[in-house]
Amino acid sequence: MHLSVRLASTLAVAAGCLAGASLYAQTPPPIRMGLWESTNTITMTGLQLPPDVIEKLKAMGRSIPGSTPQTMTAQSCYTPEEWQKSMADARRHRDEQCTQNNLSFTSSKMVFDESCTTSRGDTTTGHFEMYFDDAEHAHGSGHFTTTGGQGSQAGHPLNIDMTVKGHFVSADCGEVKPGSPKIINHQ
Repeated sequence: MHLSVRLASTLAVAAGCLAGASLYAQTPPPIRMGLWESTNTITMTGLQLPPDVIEKLKAMGRSIPGSTPQTMTAQSCYTPEEWQKSMADARRHRDEQCTQNNLSFTSSKMVFDESCTTSRGDTTTGHFEMYFDDAEHAHGSGHFTTTGGQGSQAGHPLNIDMTVKGHFVSADCGEVKPGSPKIINHQ
């Protein structure tokens, strides 16, 4: 399994969900358009890494993936046009076949279940909930389980839990361009 691809995909889901990223929604979400800042925290359990990889990471002074929560704060520019584009492109560049079920999208929340399979045999299932507290604040959480089809993760579930908290910053996105989030902090 390509962990960085899966983690990046998970973070993309979280960022997209901040904007109410239902693949079926064709209108802007019930939030203000403009610059948003979101903090996403990912916790992974069940990651299978070969011992030599763990030793190399330790020798480089790097943390072992899955040993501590990973938090990323980013700024994103949401416009009605970017919203429509993100809906059209949501799955176009990924090596996955995904379906969403139990979709509920209202003015105050968005909930869905997702199931994905990659050409490498990885499978992912999960549930995500996003709450729009008001037009300028949102929060959510999700739980996803990925089972690798190949390599050291084959047959072993990787559990990914995430929380998302976001707030509107400004109607003017400044230097942050639609479709190009700016990473503020990653730890």
